[in-house]
Amino acid sequence: MNSNFSYRPDIDGIRALAVILVILFHAGISFTPGGYIGVDVFFVLSGFLISLSIDKEMSNNSFSFKQFYLRRIRRIIPVLIFVMLIVTIPAYIFLFADNLESYGRTLIHTFLSTNNFHLWLNSGNYFAENSDSIPLLHTWSLSVEEQYYMLWPLLLLFLHKKFSLEKRLVIIFIFLISGIFLSIYLTNINPKAAYFLLPARIFELTIGACLAMFWNKTPVLSKTQNSLISIVGLALIIAPAVLLSKSSIFPGLNAFWPCLGTALIIFTGKEIRNQGIVNKLLQNKILVFIGLLSYSMYLWHWPLFVFIKYLGINLEGSVRIISLLSIIGLSYFSWRFIEQPFRIKYKYNFKKTVLILVVPSFIAILLIYVFLDAKDGYPERFPNLSEFTQKTNFPNIVRKKCFNKYKIGNCEECFLGIKKDSLDGMLIGDSFANHTGAFLDVLAKDAGMYIHDSAASGYPLLNNLNNDGTPEFPSEYADNRLKFATKYKNIFIAANWNELSNPNSNNYKSILNTVGYLIKSGKKIIIFDSPRSTSEMDLHKLKLLKSGLPIFFSQKIFTIPFTPRPYNYIVYEMKRKFPSILIIDINDVLCKSGNCDVEIDNMILYRDPTHLNTSGGKLIGEKYLKLKGNPLKNL
Repeated sequence: MNSNFSYRPDIDGIRALAVILVILFHAGISFTPGGYIGVDVFFVLSGFLISLSIDKEMSNNSFSFKQFYLRRIRRIIPVLIFVMLIVTIPAYIFLFADNLESYGRTLIHTFLSTNNFHLWLNSGNYFAENSDSIPLLHTWSLSVEEQYYMLWPLLLLFLHKKFSLEKRLVIIFIFLISGIFLSIYLTNINPKAAYFLLPARIFELTIGACLAMFWNKTPVLSKTQNSLISIVGLALIIAPAVLLSKSSIFPGLNAFWPCLGTALIIFTGKEIRNQGIVNKLLQNKILVFIGLLSYSMYLWHWPLFVFIKYLGINLEGSVRIISLLSIIGLSYFSWRFIEQPFRIKYKYNFKKTVLILVVPSFIAILLIYVFLDAKDGYPERFPNLSEFTQKTNFPNIVRKKCFNKYKIGNCEECFLGIKKDSLDGMLIGDSFANHTGAFLDVLAKDAGMYIHDSAASGYPLLNNLNNDGTPEFPSEYADNRLKFATKYKNIFIAANWNELSNPNSNNYKSILNTVGYLIKSGKKIIIFDSPRSTSEMDLHKLKLLKSGLPIFFSQKIFTIPFTPRPYNYIVYEMKRKFPSILIIDINDVLCKSGNCDVEIDNMILYRDPTHLNTSGGKLIGEKYLKLKGNPLKNL
């Protein structure tokens, strides 16, 4: 390892390029639709610098895990904790209860370096509309890096102890190639997991690590050669930032090119006398300064953008300029007064750093998380939004003993209507059946009926099927639930029918076949048609209107367009094939004159864009009785 490796301002220039691309992308600048590749540039830089340091120390037998992690703590923790604590203040003021409760969870997961796993399991796609309500969404990349820091030194130490330099280099190169193919494979079979998790990203860090390991064996090139290669490297970074978009397959092969470009620019700056032209440009004082601020800029920019958009403010024009200037100001402050002092002045030993910095920080973050979670995000902050109090108005919480519990026959806990000696029927389906429960409860009480309900995600009638026809989930619950339901005359079914308009799909055919079997068995089938879906942003703006928070948009009415269902919509097909079934369409009392209401009596009906809340289901049920009568009385 080259012991003469010293500070390189062009590397800070690369950091500046990376953070600028990420911020421009998140700011919605149209000419950088793939600016998210800036994160991948950071990964390569981290892999290079960390491996350069570790490999040098291991070669000199001076490596210490304590010192390595001490440096990481000083670099990462102080400003991260500072940003998280400051961001918690506007989060408490502005975020609605469900978003604030979720924020608390991302807070603790960010500290524990597991936020990438948490987001993978509990959020939508990274580019989904609801990502704009997650102030710490961007810390998934810190979790990836920190997980790498836990594994990589152990692997390098093992290689140093067991293999010669030549063999280490061969192994690292094979590891790199394997990582590239693994990323391509994972991106194709599970894009969301590939985006958030380390296995599909490790090749990016390994590209930098591989360059570091080969550093002393890389050839010395002329200034002209380095300039040409550095231009190619810059092009490999800029082109994906311009050509890729949110819909591009990523990471996989699309992530390889900006990572290769980053490695090329690092390489062409090796010899100061022969540095490439791009390396010279990257040493511009403004870029170097931005590079020094890059970590703070990365931490600050996304929460600031989230709060701006959360309040319904368009991130454009003067708002965009002011926000970008604010990012620089906040970043300079945290770099000058948090980052630098902890890296230069407050250089305690490992034990003292843990006791003074890590433990108190963890306790503070843990307490915030505990209070936010225990209080369900403090819904009392917005008394006008009582319909969004989870414990009393979210069907998945209100009926948590009945939903996703895979229980059958627990009628004492899970019944709708009026309890009697014997059941009149059973409600089955997925999450749409669960949110239909409040609606059906109103009709069942009016009709004097006693109905058991059992619902679970992924079980519309029997089971969601894969493309090859195999069950997506275990079949035992679906089979037993249907068998139990056939004991009774009436079978009520509600599911996400909106996704079923392809007659050639296995799910479509399975549902039609099962309904046909039930009809032949003499059962009365009652189908609840799904309500029209609203949008994430319209629902959010409707909540803002009711919340009492400042309003920065002019729109006041948020009805849903009454778009026609396709001819092959499965509810229509069931009625055509089996005329005896009863269709209860919730839209009948919500939609008129081409639009569908999202409120009744100033109460919002939806808990998310596709699901009703409990009070919404009840209000629709009461309106249905008033306008349409009770179809259950004829059963």
